[in-house]
Amino acid sequence: MKENILFQTFTPKGGKRLEEQIGELKGMLREWLMSEGLSPASMVQARVYLTDVANQWSAVVNSPLYACYLSAAALSYVEQPLLTGAKVGLQVWCIRSMDLKKIGTPNKLIVETGGLRYLFHSVRFADADVQGLDAEAQTRKAFLEHIEWLKQEGMSLSKHCHRTWIYVRDIDCNYAGVVKGRNKIFEEEGLTAETHFIASTGIGGCALSKQALVSIDFFSVDGLSENKVDYLHALDYLNPTHEYGVAFERGTRLCLPEGDMLFISGTASINNKGECLYHGDVLAQTERLFLNIDKLLADKGAALAHLKYIIVYLRDVADARVVEAYLQEKFPSLPYLLTEARVCRPEWLIEVEGVALRSHV
Repeated sequence: MKENILFQTFTPKGGKRLEEQIGELKGMLREWLMSEGLSPASMVQARVYLTDVANQWSAVVNSPLYACYLSAAALSYVEQPLLTGAKVGLQVWCIRSMDLKKIGTPNKLIVETGGLRYLFHSVRFADADVQGLDAEAQTRKAFLEHIEWLKQEGMSLSKHCHRTWIYVRDIDCNYAGVVKGRNKIFEEEGLTAETHFIASTGIGGCALSKQALVSIDFFSVDGLSENKVDYLHALDYLNPTHEYGVAFERGTRLCLPEGDMLFISGTASINNKGECLYHGDVLAQTERLFLNIDKLLADKGAALAHLKYIIVYLRDVADARVVEAYLQEKFPSLPYLLTEARVCRPEWLIEVEGVALRSHV
């Protein structure tokens, strides 16, 4: 039986002009959709990864790839250079459903299916939006935009938002402001260590605006009862994030009609005291972070075999070959993208996020 929720990643071959690589992506996406018996209407979310957003994003938006496919989904982008030699990469999420309905625009889209509403919101600021605002203020502004949309839809951040992706320009300098801004918003919205936080990735990445220090993608869901949402823990391996002053869940499980969807936050080589393990050794850090992910998934009866895709972030491009060899050996059939993106702590050489699906059958 074919799965109803599908994820895939696409990377064209390097060494070609940008327009040729975008055309290759279009062909790869078209062939995959056809092989799964899907159409562009099945696409609910897509994210484009670029090596040089200032010179590439307009080419994507003006391409047949965008007109025929990407414009049909919730769409976001980030400058995070791919470490395979390609200029552009793509991650997509599709839903196989006869009752799928979409309302809105690619940066602010509601997807209705199976009695649920999925809200995808990509906040990318223009220069004028954030002129003079520091990372704390920009983080607050982005969250308030999503909170306002949720209110308009009869929803709230604390009850309905389940995943964020926070991309930070010059993260070594600006991450502290992001943490401060998010912590204050969460306090105001009733998100605490005693209640819950939101699964998240906070990672280096740029948007088109030179003034934008922060860009955020939000994913919220309407229609799930509270007992259909819970959080992943592996306290023998990773400590709660609030113990070192940040506010996000290690992972979140949504019990959907099709099965459990488990969002794994950005995960690094960390122990149950919040300390980095294996300083300077990217391979040992990679092994440890996948152990951490495995233990998080095991908390809800899942395993690494249930992962449907991962995004791998490397601080040092020189580590790419080592990590890629590890991934091809350990996860030969798992879709992934390998990007250059600094993690929020300099000692972490690698971070990985992903989504797992576990059928109720």
